[in-house]
Amino acid sequence: MSPNLSILLWLPAAAGLLGLLLPGRVTARVLALLGSAGALAYAVSAVVDFDRNAEGLQWVQDETWIRELGIHYKLGVDGVNLFLILLAAGLFTASIAWSATRVWEREKLFYFHMGLGHTAVLGALLAQDLALFVVFFDLMLIPFFFLTGIWGPPGTRIAAVTRLVIYTLVGSLLMLSAAIATAVLASQQNGTELTFVLSELEQVRLAEGSQGWIFLFFAAAFLVKMPLFPLHGWMPDGYRNMPLPVLAVFSGVLSKVAAYGFLRIALPLFPDAAVQFQDLMLVIALASTVARRSPALGSLIVSLPLVSVLSMIWLWREGATNEAMAGYVSGTFWFFLPSMPMFLIIPALLRRGITFWPALGIGCAVTIALYLITIAVAARFGLRIDA
Repeated sequence: MSPNLSILLWLPAAAGLLGLLLPGRVTARVLALLGSAGALAYAVSAVVDFDRNAEGLQWVQDETWIRELGIHYKLGVDGVNLFLILLAAGLFTASIAWSATRVWEREKLFYFHMGLGHTAVLGALLAQDLALFVVFFDLMLIPFFFLTGIWGPPGTRIAAVTRLVIYTLVGSLLMLSAAIATAVLASQQNGTELTFVLSELEQVRLAEGSQGWIFLFFAAAFLVKMPLFPLHGWMPDGYRNMPLPVLAVFSGVLSKVAAYGFLRIALPLFPDAAVQFQDLMLVIALASTVARRSPALGSLIVSLPLVSVLSMIWLWREGATNEAMAGYVSGTFWFFLPSMPMFLIIPALLRRGITFWPALGIGCAVTIALYLITIAVAARFGLRIDA
């Protein structure tokens, strides 16, 4: 019997909602566990019944959701998301079973948020419509805001949630604007009606300029959730303030969903931009991995002038003359000098008790002022580095 993807998707949230409405703590606990276990059973069934010789999506459910905007309720399973679905269902079931070994304050609400988070994660993995993916990708964070803000350690949890909200809200806005732009530009370029269905968007190759900024917007949103340098500032406080069962699914599943977003969204829809920024992505991944073990070595990797070297190679391959290359390289040197004090000012302010964001703002303001001074002084000596 083929698995019904809608049952797999909505079963955990429905069980959590039923447990919230019915009387009794034990009822909520049992229903949450049964809902997650039922989703796990469906996931196992999908793995067993999956046809490895077939191409494309399997068990597709496609219904028009918002006709005027071309948004579909489209779900499907393929080799990219199959085992991630199994991982998500298994880890949520194990975490809820672990949670059931202790008594929680507002226990019914706790299990409701766990069920809602489970459904949202499955929705992001199953979605085959860009707008539907964005909805579930943002929805999966809302339960974790409450799980951390209500059941985290008193005294520090509010600050941790606030930082998490700021980072993820910016990422969500970038993703939403990028998704809308993708659908609108694809519709204009192809001369067709507006659609967010991924299989249809993949057939339209956007202009390289459009692909570049849209790819970076999606990348920023995914890097916040993974999290990776340089958008990982919320992680230390966020992880410390999550209850252990919540932390298990957040660190074990949500970061994987963000990485899955690159495979499902960024690479197929924006292939030219993926090639263009592949070196940048590799540097970010390397710096993030190394910095977790050795902050000094991570700083060394980030400080290497890889972007400058890659840009010089790109300009040369595009046919830049020797004079143009010389002007570019010398301009890079002169603009590098006024940026150096920022890396002394920010740590000095931090050591004097000033928090990160004001210290960063002061450092950036000083750098901008030094840029302007450098341009003015260079002009006095006949050096044109602003053009």
